[in-house]
Amino acid sequence: MLLSAYQFIDLDALPLKQAEMRVQAKRLGLIGTVLIAPEGINFSLGGPKEALDGWLDYLAKAHGIDDLMVNWQPVDTVPFLRLRIRIRPEIITFDPDVLPHAQETAEHVDPKRWHELIQDPNVQLVDTRNRNECEVGSFVGAQDPAIEKFSEFRDWSISSLDPNRPVAMFCTGGVRCEKAGAYMKSHGFKTVYQLEGGILNYLRSIDADESLWSGECFVFDDRISVDHHLKPTDKGICAGCRNPVDGLDEGNLPPWDEAGCCGICAQTFPPEKIAGIRERIRQMALARERGERHLGPKL
Repeated sequence: MLLSAYQFIDLDALPLKQAEMRVQAKRLGLIGTVLIAPEGINFSLGGPKEALDGWLDYLAKAHGIDDLMVNWQPVDTVPFLRLRIRIRPEIITFDPDVLPHAQETAEHVDPKRWHELIQDPNVQLVDTRNRNECEVGSFVGAQDPAIEKFSEFRDWSISSLDPNRPVAMFCTGGVRCEKAGAYMKSHGFKTVYQLEGGILNYLRSIDADESLWSGECFVFDDRISVDHHLKPTDKGICAGCRNPVDGLDEGNLPPWDEAGCCGICAQTFPPEKIAGIRERIRQMALARERGERHLGPKL
């Protein structure tokens, strides 16, 4: 089972919490990533359902983290190889002064109401995710800000959206919309909605035959993307730029020219970077031959 969740809440003594959480997660046999910051917690962990329930109980009793927005996903194989618990300035990089738990933010809309809301032509439907995520799949008719990192959404929202018309935003699990909603409300946007639980909650709640979702949903683990039934789609991810791309070779190596310029994303990679990527791909291939899993490039 896979559990992704977040909560904006004031946290202190972060190094101590990090150490305690690591001990508890290891005791429960969980793997995945946990991010903690002064503004809260954001995590995606895999393991038995009973162990994940134990983790939630521990967070509530030991740290007062008891109002998480959660996404449960059944998986055949946990899409992580190890446990990481990290301290960050923010649980989602945007603006450390934007604090959704201390400011007015977007109104949460459940998937059924969302399904009706986004069919209103007066509503500005907005994908808050990065460009490469939007290209994998999105809601029909959604605006793609074409941003490379989430912090760019601030300027885009002010310059591209009408503050007097309703805005309906969405992201993978909801955490980005919390930040974006608080920012927009503080900058004069009158009516802002966000999809409760994000795309993952919509795909789980709305029948595929009725869905307004088109394509796949990019996820931040070894599955890369999932279909409407939350099943992995086996999409390749470029070993160079780490973006999902179709048509790569078996090692997911990009088509570099002699100067190191990628024919897909146009980025230029220095020789030492290319050599490192090729060696990592070689080690992964050797591991597969031995029937082992290898820690590939970090997502």
